[in-house]
Amino acid sequence: MAIDRAVRFLEETCGVLALGIMFLAIIIQVIFRYLFTPLVWPFELSIYMYICLIYLGAALAARHDSHVAFDVLFNALPEPVQRIASTILRVLGAVLLLALVPAGIQFMIQSHIMKSASLRIPWSFLVLVYLMGMLLMAGHLVAGTVRDGRRRQTGGA
Repeated sequence: MAIDRAVRFLEETCGVLALGIMFLAIIIQVIFRYLFTPLVWPFELSIYMYICLIYLGAALAARHDSHVAFDVLFNALPEPVQRIASTILRVLGAVLLLALVPAGIQFMIQSHIMKSASLRIPWSFLVLVYLMGMLLMAGHLVAGTVRDGRRRQTGGA
């Protein structure tokens, strides 16, 4: 499916690229700081890539249902209550993430005129990454709920 390939590309390929670019920027920054004249742009670039990595990684963790969870109380609940609680929490999480999108779009439009100090990248780029992360996480939460519902209907584990 084309959407799944696009999501995987964003989360995996772009995440690895962001990590690689961040690593190279830090190496360049260290080399220039100690051997030549310090540069400003590698620090800024590494921060931008770190922010990309955070939101793409959060979406990837949501896809694999591997976010940190404090589940001692959850595991103590009976299985039917766990299923209901899981569904409610996923739907609530998706609704909350989607509720952040309109304000994010407005902030992205407002912040487009602001540019980073050395690279002159619009701040709206960071807000766009944030919005993509929120949408991807919400989509994964809804997909996980649908997937679990189908498993229960077919009698799967």
